[in-house]
Amino acid sequence: MENNDIELGRNEVRAFIFEIIDDMSETEMRQLLKDLENWQKSKNEKRKYPRRSTLIDITYSADQRRIFEDFVRNISADGLFIETNLLSELGQKLTMTFSHPGSGAPIKVLGKVIRVDSGGIGVKFNKLLSDF
Repeated sequence: MENNDIELGRNEVRAFIFEIIDDMSETEMRQLLKDLENWQKSKNEKRKYPRRSTLIDITYSADQRRIFEDFVRNISADGLFIETNLLSELGQKLTMTFSHPGSGAPIKVLGKVIRVDSGGIGVKFNKLLSDF
């Protein structure tokens, strides 16, 4: 497959991976799983601030005229991910209010949309939250 990387689409690559896995012994599959878990952990540890999974209500607005309510799925000292179906633009500035996941204290913070996907938006805070 080395020289065919560019020619194969995502589905073809996935099918090829499954073919390889189907030919493995259970011991080999377990080792592969362990290796993949370690790879994923090391990938996640590259973050400057660790994320915490959560499910908290959030209200936010880009213009203070329209206020939206959704859920925060994960949060760190420098940002959060809002689960939403609303369309946002990269770079859009937001004012957000939510409760601290540990203490329940209200937090109001400014941020900027840095990621948009089908599940929601990633927002980077303008300043770090000190108690995360």
